Amino acid sequence: MKISLENDNKFIEESDKENAKKTALDENADIYRTREQKSASDTFKDLKGKAKVRYFVDYYLGKVLLGLAIAGLLGGLVYTTLKPRKETVFYTAVVVSPFYPEAMDKFTEDIEKIVMTDPEKEQIIVDNNYSSLIADYNSSLSYTMHMSAGEIDMVILTKEELKYQVNNKAVIPVEKAISKEVYDKLPDSVKHKVLPTYLLDNGDMQEGEEAVYGLNIEKYLEKVNGIETSNRYVVAFTDISKHKDKFDSIVKYLFDL
Repeated sequence: MKISLENDNKFIEESDKENAKKTALDENADIYRTREQKSASDTFKDLKGKAKVRYFVDYYLGKVLLGLAIAGLLGGLVYTTLKPRKETVFYTAVVVSPFYPEAMDKFTEDIEKIVMTDPEKEQIIVDNNYSSLIADYNSSLSYTMHMSAGEIDMVILTKEELKYQVNNKAVIPVEKAISKEVYDKLPDSVKHKVLPTYLLDNGDMQEGEEAVYGLNIEKYLEKVNGIETSNRYVVAFTDISKHKDKFDSIVKYLFDL
């Protein structure tokens, strides 16, 4: 009986130790869990000085930058999608550009003043990315696409390039583009005549009627560029233009009428 009692007491003591150990582990686990459950904002508030700065850099900075990047991307997408698009009220194609950069800026600004009434809703395009419509396939393709879309109103180009466009029926006689009143005020020296040559379906060539298809802008280029220029460049007008009512005003500007 004595041995049994000692065994029982020993068992009880070991059980009490085991329970005490488990209790200590549970308490440690609760403490650890409590620390884990402590929010990042509370942890940040408890820190001071350099520790707070380091914690911000390690924990928050990446998230802040990512959030800003996403917000900027979404904002730009929304703005691009929802902002009202400006109406193009005049498109000038400049082929083999004769303008110096400053002269191009002045030409663009002056055309804006002539044709635009509401800068918030309107824009003009002066496209000088055409190197040649005869020799450059990409320029010719781009020009044809814009022309097919009915976008090009006026063309500034060399006399050689003009002949090519006349033969392709891409431009019209100046007399059909502007009023008789303005046309009659133009000096004969600026009126450039072209004799069209059309390719027929059977492969034969047929001459059209000679007419003034371009206006020589040599004097204008000398004025805006500030130097003498070659007598090569003319301005011409397209039949597809949706803004023919602007032609008179532009011709008056170019030739000081």
